[in-house]
Amino acid sequence: MKNITILKVLTVAIMFSASAKQMDFRVSEGIAESQRLIEVAYKAGGREKSPYHFEKARAYRDLSVLFASEMEEVSSKIFAIKSMNSASKSIEGSAELDKLSEPELPPNRGKPTIDLKAIYANLQKIREEKAFSCAPKELANAEAYYEGLFHELSKERPKASLVQALYDSFLSNYLLAKEKVEVAKRESLVCYTGKVELPVAQAEPKVELPIAQAEPREPVFRKPVEPQEPAKVEEPLMVRARIHFDFNKANIKKEYIPLLKEVARVLKENPNINLRIEGYTDDIGTKAYNQKLALKRAMAVKNFLVKEGIKPERIQIVGFGKERYIAENTTTIGRLTNRRAEFIVIQVPTQ
Repeated sequence: MKNITILKVLTVAIMFSASAKQMDFRVSEGIAESQRLIEVAYKAGGREKSPYHFEKARAYRDLSVLFASEMEEVSSKIFAIKSMNSASKSIEGSAELDKLSEPELPPNRGKPTIDLKAIYANLQKIREEKAFSCAPKELANAEAYYEGLFHELSKERPKASLVQALYDSFLSNYLLAKEKVEVAKRESLVCYTGKVELPVAQAEPKVELPIAQAEPREPVFRKPVEPQEPAKVEEPLMVRARIHFDFNKANIKKEYIPLLKEVARVLKENPNINLRIEGYTDDIGTKAYNQKLALKRAMAVKNFLVKEGIKPERIQIVGFGKERYIAENTTTIGRLTNRRAEFIVIQVPTQ
């Protein structure tokens, strides 16, 4: 699947300043990778095997693009990771609903303009009424935009125009899903009842056939196959789910906490994968000092994930210090880009 040609990346057609251009480059990597995995899922039959998860992968990708257009880097990355995880589920043919997050906004946020609890209750109701079977695409889109809405309203300063756009997209998909469920219920469709009525075939007269005598064969002895440990496969985690650090610091910035929580969630849903965290620095300072700093950055990320419930033995760390730069160190933005931690999956394929 890795040899499949990647199609052109979705782009956001707006003007950026020098700083914004650098951010757009980083965000577009996540959007490109989510698009690549959607194409892989399509060619692997994910759309037919699991229409709910395939459609959700597309909806999350669209949300990633939407947040990128609003200059929301971390939000865009979060939904790119969600998209890739859903694409993987569609390839596997998962027949399980995703867990729906119950709305819990910070107490000091004030009363939201949109009743998230009512939206959550309505979604739970149509989920119970077989929307997964009767309206998988519409349900997937409604749930994805509900998550986008919840995510935006959880911010200290949600954007009113973005909230309205997310709500409108949720509502249109929810109403379509609800309508399809009502039709299926009223007309007792197979997706709702789960019963298929077939015409009763008349029994044909039984014909006795002579039983052929099997000729005796010499026993064949085969050498038992010794079990082999599955080979480990390394690949970037839902790719470029990297975070960045301030100069000479190893503490995790508040803005990246939602992204790391999403990484933890993906790891919990995929217990067959382990993770290597790679720490990096810019070119300021000695090689020895930066080597230690890079390792401290990787360790800070590991500690966060362990607190989120990931077993420490599933996480390796390494620091590279003054090497493997991904941007020029001649500008402030370039040095910030190089001060990072990246995530590499070490996956043991299931036999």
